[in-house]
Amino acid sequence: MPQPWMNPEWKPPDPVRTSVVFVHGAIVNGWEMALLRLRLSQLGYEVSLFQYHSMLCGLKENTKRLADFVAQTPGDVVHVVGHSMGGILIRHAFEKYPDVRPGRLVAIGSPFLDCWVAHRYARAKSYIGIQLVGRTVQDHIHQPRDPAWRGARDFGVVAGTYPFGIGIVFHDLPHKNDGIVLWEETRLQGICDHVTYRINHFGLLLSKRCAAQVARFLATGTFAHPAPSPEIGRIVETTLA
Repeated sequence: MPQPWMNPEWKPPDPVRTSVVFVHGAIVNGWEMALLRLRLSQLGYEVSLFQYHSMLCGLKENTKRLADFVAQTPGDVVHVVGHSMGGILIRHAFEKYPDVRPGRLVAIGSPFLDCWVAHRYARAKSYIGIQLVGRTVQDHIHQPRDPAWRGARDFGVVAGTYPFGIGIVFHDLPHKNDGIVLWEETRLQGICDHVTYRINHFGLLLSKRCAAQVARFLATGTFAHPAPSPEIGRIVETTLA
């Protein structure tokens, strides 16, 4: 069976050495991105994982560490793909410490404009919230937020809308979310493209179609979008993994 991300047009060009740095989200350590890393490596990318401590280290420190990691990553072209808080680190790193080499950026389920769930856990579940949120997320939700991307690189965002995750413990969780991040929190202005899937927060990392979208964006700078629905005249969300 053909795999949707294995489009030969999306392979890195020879003989250009092309790397992809993956940046995981808060609390986790990157294991959840293993399948996505494998799929991109099958296309011919050199892949690496940037790991950081979200509980003990703040946003500023982790942003600088990511920038240093990218600078030390070998490659003529270096792309960066982040999930959740990883996308936030990417945004800050490439606005403050841009790498001069070519490459594109992709964020998956990243709450750029705020994080409703993190606010609620920090406020309503005091002890548990402190343990779940950590310093990096705390810094993110309490700093002034710029709603627009200010970096020079092509930036694409993938969002989910299947509401299954730790946010469902709150009965007033706003509609249209991936269980952790609200869809509207992913709507960073000034980016190249944004695509939505009816998949939950971590399910996006396992989705074959999401992997194909990441591969496509790294190669072309655009996502594939569903056709308008003739019945209701709007864009239909992609529902299949």
